[in-house]
Amino acid sequence: MKLIVGLGNPGLIYENTRHNLGSRSLKILAKEYKVKFKSERSLKSRIATVDFDNTKCLFALPGTFMNLSGEAVKLLLRHKKISPEDLLVVHDDMDLDFGEMRFKKRGSSGGHKGVTSIIKALETQDFNRLKLGVGKSCSKEGTREYVLSGFSRREVKVLDSLLDKAAGACEAWARFGIDKAMNEFNQKKA
Repeated sequence: MKLIVGLGNPGLIYENTRHNLGSRSLKILAKEYKVKFKSERSLKSRIATVDFDNTKCLFALPGTFMNLSGEAVKLLLRHKKISPEDLLVVHDDMDLDFGEMRFKKRGSSGGHKGVTSIIKALETQDFNRLKLGVGKSCSKEGTREYVLSGFSRREVKVLDSLLDKAAGACEAWARFGIDKAMNEFNQKKA
């Protein structure tokens, strides 16, 4: 079984913010496969299951706030007996221009607090990520304010394409693995 986790903050107030791109892209993929997320309180997540050509894949939206994402991911891996190598974490990334996406096999959090939480909880950096570019703020607002903000008019025009491509990238990872997904999707703009 594989696990795809879409990071974000719970609650409608955060739904359309930069920090929720991971959860939004996973919701699009779930909608394409006509599966609904069900709350699993013991796992601190909402989950759905899809079968990609005999590869079972669990989709998860942590019910924790971003900075505590590791709690939910650790519970999911332990309960479902999934190794970190079969985990894909989808999240926003300020180091990529808006509309870019990039797979990464392992490594540091790059300052992303949700990924930092997962690394601490799992005690490893060896899990896959799909980073969705949100760019850096052009104003003097802080990082927190920026990632919790909405999108500019220019960005809204690209947003649907970015989310659709991210959903397709998640599916490619589940079906074909990280290397093929990296070859197909890294460096492409929405």
